[in-house]
Amino acid sequence: RQAYPKHRVIFFPLDLTFIVARFLTLFDPRLIVIVESEFWPNFLAAAQHREIPVAVINGKMSLKSYQRNARTRIVPMLLRRIALLAVQTQEHAERLRRLGVPESRLRVTGNMKYDLAQLVISPEQAREIRAALGYSNDDVLIIGGSMHEREDGILLDAFLSMTNQGHRGSLIIVPRYPRDAGRVEQAVRTRGQVAVLKTAVDRGEQTAPGSSGILIVDTVGELRTLYAVADIAFVGGSLFYRGSNKGGHNLMEPAILGLPTLFGPYNFSFAETVHELLRADAGFEVRDGTELEAVLISLVGNRQRRREVGGRAREVVLRGQGATQRNYELLVPLLGSGGERLPALAFERTMPPAVSDSDST
Repeated sequence: RQAYPKHRVIFFPLDLTFIVARFLTLFDPRLIVIVESEFWPNFLAAAQHREIPVAVINGKMSLKSYQRNARTRIVPMLLRRIALLAVQTQEHAERLRRLGVPESRLRVTGNMKYDLAQLVISPEQAREIRAALGYSNDDVLIIGGSMHEREDGILLDAFLSMTNQGHRGSLIIVPRYPRDAGRVEQAVRTRGQVAVLKTAVDRGEQTAPGSSGILIVDTVGELRTLYAVADIAFVGGSLFYRGSNKGGHNLMEPAILGLPTLFGPYNFSFAETVHELLRADAGFEVRDGTELEAVLISLVGNRQRRREVGGRAREVVLRGQGATQRNYELLVPLLGSGGERLPALAFERTMPPAVSDSDST
């Protein structure tokens, strides 16, 4: 509701026959568009019974989901009747082919999340914010974004080990959950370092630490702005295994800004992006604190390498953009020729604000 205040936002119906029937009767949709992989059997069956076209955009089919669906008959049968399946990669398309989806209904259009990766502030604004936070042009600013428990400690220790060896750098830690800021603050102080909370700076209670301390961000919605003022990014949620369908956070946000982007080995949610970044020598996968420290050391003292790697990361994101437009062009014909109930409007190229990614996306 915050991201789309002008639109009506409703809960998806529980997948029980009588609830789905009432839902479809009440809203009487002309076209149903499913995003990614919400394949609920009763809902799909009811829509097909009422001859309501169903389309899937930004579609995906994980190996685990494929193996589960391949053992059943109902989901593959329903998938074969979907009017359009526009998926993110050839790998997802191949799994759907194996489930019997006709080639004529399959399209590989890319990942729409790339289209949400945009500059949120101008370079001039970034310089102003950086200066206001106490960082000079010579500081190499490292940011740990969406840090989960244990990850922040590993990043902190790698950073301190690096600076103790004479390598100059500054650090911002952004916990995934603001409630963890107190724990991170204590961890910083236990290691003998100055810790400053972002809310204390905002209220004027403390001065931004700059390179003399570590800034801990205990606010919501500032991560993309802070990426824009940094020089190197480590994206959390990826260093430890958290489940077969969890892992990683949005790597595109720092990459589009031209930042060398570091991440752990568990990136279920952004596996394709990891593959593209590594293939382009535009990102760094680290498995532990030792590897993290080594990569940081290799980057902090080499401005040219940071620029080259960051430039390649930005190109990876730019090449991935365009899926939204391609999906839109495929959806318009499905609206039918009548056009009175739901006329197709001109595509708006200005994307809405990105909602923070969930673990399962």
